[in-house]
Amino acid sequence: MNEARDSGSPTEKKRQLVELFLQRTLEDVDHMRRSVPQLIAGDQASWQELRFTAQRAAGMARTLELGILGACAKELAALADEKFAGTTLDAQFLLSVTSAIDMVALEVDRLRNGHA
Repeated sequence: MNEARDSGSPTEKKRQLVELFLQRTLEDVDHMRRSVPQLIAGDQASWQELRFTAQRAAGMARTLELGILGACAKELAALADEKFAGTTLDAQFLLSVTSAIDMVALEVDRLRNGHA
């Protein structure tokens, strides 16, 4: 009987929202990783999608109070903004972008494995 009542508790609902968000973000990271060749080539649509995805993840992480993940996603979005501001796609910049994608992935993994 307590289980039925607990499944509707605010804490349980938040846990479910966090889990759904982490699953979606993991799928988004997988997509970002597959789009790296297009990012390297300077494909506008891929960069636009990266920026949108990172902004969405940063906002939702902030809402769910996932500070580190929010900071990682915000940094990735800032890098995409730099690209649209005219930053040259040199090796250093692209390494920063791929590292930021990896940092989001690492933080999602950490959270999904209960190390919050």
